Amino acid sequence: MLPTEITVGLVAALPRESAAQRMTISDLEPVRIPGDPNKYWCGSMPSAVADRPHRVVSALLAQDGTRNAAAICTDLMRSFPNVRCLLMCGIAGGFPAPHDPERHIGLGDVVTSAGGVVDYDHVRTVNGRDRIRRSTEGLSKTLLRADRELETRALAGDESWTGALREWEARASGEFRRPNARPGVPRVHRAAIGSADRLLRDATKRDRLARQHGIRAVEMEGSGIAVGADLHGAHWYMVRGIADHCDGNKDDTWHGYASLAAAAYTSALLAEVVPFGTQGASPSPNGGSVGGLGAVVEALLSLAVMEDDHQRRAVVAELPRPIRTSVPAHQVARLHVIAIVRTCERFDNGREALIDALRVTVGDIPELDLVISVIRSHWSGP
Repeated sequence: MLPTEITVGLVAALPRESAAQRMTISDLEPVRIPGDPNKYWCGSMPSAVADRPHRVVSALLAQDGTRNAAAICTDLMRSFPNVRCLLMCGIAGGFPAPHDPERHIGLGDVVTSAGGVVDYDHVRTVNGRDRIRRSTEGLSKTLLRADRELETRALAGDESWTGALREWEARASGEFRRPNARPGVPRVHRAAIGSADRLLRDATKRDRLARQHGIRAVEMEGSGIAVGADLHGAHWYMVRGIADHCDGNKDDTWHGYASLAAAAYTSALLAEVVPFGTQGASPSPNGGSVGGLGAVVEALLSLAVMEDDHQRRAVVAELPRPIRTSVPAHQVARLHVIAIVRTCERFDNGREALIDALRVTVGDIPELDLVISVIRSHWSGP
């Protein structure tokens, strides 16, 4: 499997989380990329198109925390330039509500980031009051729609994803099985998740955060993943299994099962989604396949203007202000072009804005007509 075929990145903070992820991936093989210190595992996961699975890469952080999460995003997306979506899949601390059954988050349950990720330690303090400085951007609308579809099915009594969970659980070692003290299957909660470089084992602080920010679980990598993905023009989603209640009673009893529950639900989400960026894929000169992003990038790089740093920046300067100010700078032509395309894809008018910028910069040349044809045939947004 070529690195350019990979369109989905799965990130884990801890070895058990990574092991659970790998149980759900078919055709798993280790991959090393020159110049990248990380070891990756690549393979396939089911998509909404029976004969076209997602091509995925799984990565494990060297250490937990938001900074390390952001760093691995940079490494992963440099090594796998066609990744369109990053999923953080692992454990979290849940906020219990034993007197409110609808809101109570039990051990082994799953929480998704349908309500976003709140960077609750990135605050402005004025007169003793904390306010969040900025919200996280780039939540995947595609996976949010998939999450809502699974919720709709669950309301009708269809929770077939738990059947796959039970199969993986039966094949796994004992540490991934549901503790005997709590029979049952996970409930899925769709909510805001708090993220910070803070290991929370304080029920009083937990309850205060719940009231202040409306969050229902906390973890330590989500905001880093969100920022790292958004800066590279990708979208993201979080799936967390609940391993503790953020109080003084934390232990590892639920760690393995919560990791597997999160991985199983992640698999169910991806199974609702068509492969990212592969609509209208065309053969590459090397006999492989080039997805939407790859085809557009190759077409743009066929223009001399996009190979030259100064002229490429002139193209960016012709984009509407909200788009051009969002394009990350890069001196390497290919990486800069990827950043330009990914940024434009995030805006409703991004494709036509890029075409207009090219026309202004390049002028009326025959080569441009072919490039525009490729852009319109292979363009795909999040």
